[in-house]
Amino acid sequence: MTVRPGVGISRADETARDSFVIGTFTFLSRATGVVRVVVLGAVLGPTFLGNTFQITNTLPNLIYFGFLAGSMFSSLLVPALVLHIDRHDSRHAALISGGFLGVAWMVLLPVVPLAVLLLPELLHVVGTDAGSSAEHLPVVRLLVLLTVPQVFLYAVVGSSTAAMNAHRRFALASAAPAVENIGVTAVLGAVGVLYGRGSSQGASPALGEILLLGIGSTAAVAVHAGLQWWGAYRNGVTILPRRGWRQPEVVEIIGRSLRSVTQAGLLAAQTLMLLVLASRVGGGSVAMQMGLNFFFLPVALFATPVGLALLPRLSRLHLGGETTEFGRVFIDGLGLALFLAVPAALGYVVLAGPLARAVSAGQMNTVFAVHIIAESIGTLALGLIGYTCFFVSTQAAYARGDTRSPLRSTFLQALVFLSICALSPWIPDPRLNAFLGGAFAVASLVAGAHLLRRVTRNEHVSLRPLAGSLARASLGALVMAVIVWLAARAVVPSGSARTGWILTLLVGSGVGLAAYLLPQAMLRSPELARLRSAVRGKAVTSGRRRRTT
Repeated sequence: MTVRPGVGISRADETARDSFVIGTFTFLSRATGVVRVVVLGAVLGPTFLGNTFQITNTLPNLIYFGFLAGSMFSSLLVPALVLHIDRHDSRHAALISGGFLGVAWMVLLPVVPLAVLLLPELLHVVGTDAGSSAEHLPVVRLLVLLTVPQVFLYAVVGSSTAAMNAHRRFALASAAPAVENIGVTAVLGAVGVLYGRGSSQGASPALGEILLLGIGSTAAVAVHAGLQWWGAYRNGVTILPRRGWRQPEVVEIIGRSLRSVTQAGLLAAQTLMLLVLASRVGGGSVAMQMGLNFFFLPVALFATPVGLALLPRLSRLHLGGETTEFGRVFIDGLGLALFLAVPAALGYVVLAGPLARAVSAGQMNTVFAVHIIAESIGTLALGLIGYTCFFVSTQAAYARGDTRSPLRSTFLQALVFLSICALSPWIPDPRLNAFLGGAFAVASLVAGAHLLRRVTRNEHVSLRPLAGSLARASLGALVMAVIVWLAARAVVPSGSARTGWILTLLVGSGVGLAAYLLPQAMLRSPELARLRSAVRGKAVTSGRRRRTT
């Protein structure tokens, strides 16, 4: 059901409602992602194979969604499709989507062999636990060879989700990654049953174990890509790889997207650097990936839904020349994202210890492993506010065709991050994950503030409403943090029983939610009102569909 602005619902409420839909289904995907990395840690543990599989299985996602075209598809392809979709021209929408897919596959062809050759050598040169031994290099190369074809499947995912988002169809695009996570989790479970949990730190894994991990995880990505393709097909866009370099519209968009690709590559390089540097310590990459999963959970639930909901709407406002409304809708959307991201950041800091104890299992259930997981979660969380500002501001910039501002902010972020990481050789192993997580957090805060300033300055947008949103969110989050800390201390379980720590998390989260929402209700927060409207709007829509059926 599509509700037009001005007919019973405001644009701010539309953004909230679309964000609610995306966030609801994204939660399923991210929750299964957390289970996936927990099972990985339990089965493979703080071993060579655990670090290697984590890095190689993350590489295809980073290559596509980071180094090459992920940002281009999610942010620059959508505005291009909106024009044709509003004209009910599915044929041209399919030509553009397929053209981008064809170009992406052509660019990926030379990248795949480079990844197979260079990643093992990089791990060996850096001297990490994942590749410091020469006898381990063939294992790394085989795993990369088996998993790197996933980049072509992620290209299908990117083009298909862009087509659905341009139609303002967000549910399947947000939920389908859960299928991939469930598939990889099943593969890891099979490895645990067939080969046992965690080889010794220096032992080489069996060939069958490597084949099962590589082929099984790639098959899970293939199922994910097939679901996304089907979703685009249901919306009238049949996506097939085409010679996009022969389509003037595709060539024009690609010419404007080079900055976006560079930006995405810099962001992906930082994630890869986090995992590679953390693998200096046994289990460090697995712990860092757990921290990243928790970090990107609020991003996926709050910042990404708001950004995706805003992108087609801001694109239409920009095309219509409604600059004043463009700025207002952007600030309202960013305020909504920060309303949710600020308490999430402080909540992670307070509950980092119980979270680490709750998710540490199997080979990762040691005192040291719990320590580095908690430090990864707590330090990365400090950058959530900056990353949220950066992501939502990037969508606003792309909606008006501005790729220069996000790129400049990303360069600044990379400079700050790499400058701090240059000190990592002198950081002791027990503090390495905390140091790396802090470096990423500081860089995210700097980049988010810088890009927000550029976007609002160019649009002459008043920041006063945003300042009010941030002040209300910060006040409520501080009250929440104190109460959650007291509640968590009151129910700390004796020993290391997992159910006790899960109970601590449930109590702390429930008390924290109430402690945060009560001040917002007393302050009559407009963001809270929009969330209520979104939930009611979703319920009303579902009810109408049932009655129609």
